[in-house]
Amino acid sequence: VKQYFRDLPEPLLTTKLCESFLHIYQFLPTDQQLPAVQSAILLLPDENREALQTLLFFFRDVVACVNENQMTPTNLAVCLAPSLFHLNTLRRESTTSRVSQRKYSLGKPDQRDLSENLAATQGLAHMIAECTSLFLVPEQWVEQCQSLSINQDFQSDYDDGLNNLEWYFHVKVALQRSLQSLLKEAKEKFKGWISCSSVEHAEITYKKVDDNHPLRLWKVSTELDKSPDEILKRLLREHHLWEKDLLHSKVIETRDDETEIYHYTISSTFPHPARDYTVLRIWQTDSQTGMCVLGATFVDAKEVHLLGVQANVIMSQYLIEPFGAAKSKLSHICRIDTRGRTPEWYNKVFGYRCAAELLKIKNSFRASDAELRETKI
Repeated sequence: VKQYFRDLPEPLLTTKLCESFLHIYQFLPTDQQLPAVQSAILLLPDENREALQTLLFFFRDVVACVNENQMTPTNLAVCLAPSLFHLNTLRRESTTSRVSQRKYSLGKPDQRDLSENLAATQGLAHMIAECTSLFLVPEQWVEQCQSLSINQDFQSDYDDGLNNLEWYFHVKVALQRSLQSLLKEAKEKFKGWISCSSVEHAEITYKKVDDNHPLRLWKVSTELDKSPDEILKRLLREHHLWEKDLLHSKVIETRDDETEIYHYTISSTFPHPARDYTVLRIWQTDSQTGMCVLGATFVDAKEVHLLGVQANVIMSQYLIEPFGAAKSKLSHICRIDTRGRTPEWYNKVFGYRCAAELLKIKNSFRASDAELRETKI
């Protein structure tokens, strides 16, 4: 663990914020350190913040066994703080005065070095001890935001929700139009989409949508040795075969043969919360070409029991195009706000998460085929 974090290109707490974390434990009174660290953590990039939270909870579990391993928060911090803060490192380049002014010296450390090492050790020990409250929004921030409606974009136009026929048809028509637009873009070979560095067996592209929403629209594609009907069945009825983190899934209501309301929950690595998804989804199959499409969008089903954070599926579409004998190209086009993450995270990470999800579907068929061969043998 020490070597991994020591060898990262920049500290887990980032080059920009490392000094701020040190200053909190160097200069602030003890009673002000927790809210200050809570605020500093909110400034971290999402991926750094989530990694830090996972790491601190792991350290908490280590400390829980102190009678066996003698590892108190302070003892752990003495071992790991230099690696997490990149103290005394001369390997990487930096524009910050704290690093650039360090001298190549093998002699006695100066007072500044000693002060920073002490602050890093005390700071990490404090963060381990306070990890359960460290990632909460500071109380004064909550008080300032009490007058705001944080769920405003989740509200439908009709108070009756799923019981209102007019609302239901409005959402369904919007979904049908989005699928028609998808088919049109497919005919035009998705012109205007911007390619990203792709992962093995998956293509990743995106485009910006001019609707004042900050999230990009992502498209990931892969090829499978399965027919469109088999893939559509896997997407609709065999979620558990390709999503190992699926905690719960249920069709809440069937509207017609090709329309339903579906709820599912995906777990996250502890201590991060699970995500709940409740969607109205429709699907269509072209009897002449064999092409299949599946579209989904968020609906507010008040009778659903949530197990985690309610995500907002702005758009989720699957396009399954046949080619060759029993082969298909599967594309997933989506904008999903998983909540608690910034647009920067979506720009850097979300497309690759979508590709990983698509490859889970692809690999689930390989696992099923392997089990079938073993059964026959």
